[in-house]
Amino acid sequence: MAHINNSSDEYEGSDIYPAYYISWINSTDNSTLNGTHNNSHPHPDLNYDDLYPSQDSYHYSEYYYQLHDFEEKIYIYFWIFLVILTAFGNVIIVAVFVRKSMRTTTNLILLFIAISDSLTGLVTLPTYIHVFTSGYDGWVGLTEGWCEAFMIFKFYISKAFHTVSVWLTFFLGFQRFLFVWFPFTTKSWFTTRRTLIAVAIIPVCAFVIHSYHLNERKSDKRAGYCHWSVEDPCVETCVFLWMTLLLVNILPPILLLVLTMLMIHKLFNRQIRKESFSAEQNRERAQQNKRASIIVVWIAIIFLIPEIPYGIFLLATVIKKHGGIDLLTLRANRLSHVVYEIALLISFHANFWVYIIMNRRFRVELKSMFRDGIIKLMSKRNTVPITTVSMAMNRSQSQSTKGTDVNEHSTLV
Repeated sequence: MAHINNSSDEYEGSDIYPAYYISWINSTDNSTLNGTHNNSHPHPDLNYDDLYPSQDSYHYSEYYYQLHDFEEKIYIYFWIFLVILTAFGNVIIVAVFVRKSMRTTTNLILLFIAISDSLTGLVTLPTYIHVFTSGYDGWVGLTEGWCEAFMIFKFYISKAFHTVSVWLTFFLGFQRFLFVWFPFTTKSWFTTRRTLIAVAIIPVCAFVIHSYHLNERKSDKRAGYCHWSVEDPCVETCVFLWMTLLLVNILPPILLLVLTMLMIHKLFNRQIRKESFSAEQNRERAQQNKRASIIVVWIAIIFLIPEIPYGIFLLATVIKKHGGIDLLTLRANRLSHVVYEIALLISFHANFWVYIIMNRRFRVELKSMFRDGIIKLMSKRNTVPITTVSMAMNRSQSQSTKGTDVNEHSTLV
């Protein structure tokens, strides 16, 4: 009997080879093995020599990926809707934060978080739509190219962009932590140039750390399946799993949780350290810094809600994998990942509402952006005297921004 490797679709169970496949191999006689079809298996016309080929001795026209009923429903409808909704909200966020009056180092990080959040979902859409709309009776047949593309976008590109979001969120929390504890010196540490260098390095490192998947074929030529196969014993794959687990799923959320708790403690239990400002200036600056940091605290909390349980789940899964034991069945494992991915998209979109509800300056600039767009539209159509519309909108804008100081702290509040 040929050895069947454990399979892992993001640390999934080993029952990618269904029970009827194993029983089909064990119960068939020689006449069945030599060409009699059995339609319960995705490849019914295998003969004896095809069952145990060398690694590259057989080429399938289709590689089969196992589907579950909930995946097809969720990924076809709910996933696509949430990805588009999140991307739409993040387009608005980017459009606001690139405006001249909003260009601060904190907003720069928030802008790139919005971009990476959007790309985490958007890059999956072409292959997800193809795979989850083509299934039949729990399986989908993919060409080698579609199999590799599906797995690369699922496990490499999408995961890399999510890692960018994780590291940028930690970087944001670290920056605001320093602003809270050292409000009058931190601004000189986080210049625009240094921040841009950091947000440029982070994506490069994220794609490098996940590059393991570029050299790992997902079209299994031994059995004609499209899946991520873990070698037995688990060596190279487990090194990769531990590396990504620690650097993406464990350390950043834990450190961000600690920084967030320290920020909350400082914001609500201690006075901001006074320096060479007058009492009124110091009080106003401290209040602005507090409001901006509260927004970042909320963003960190929303980020941690799906990440901390998922990190614990992956840690338990990888530990079990070392012992050759699967923590959950394939179906239960897939369901766990679906729940996490949906929670992740919801957390991405929740950031938009944090800005809308808590960030006054964001609302002001959003209104200004739409005002400018309406003026330009009316100017092209010549339906209303532009001077009248512009003056009315400027009066409204002036009233809404009265008393708002635009600087490194107030542009976030």
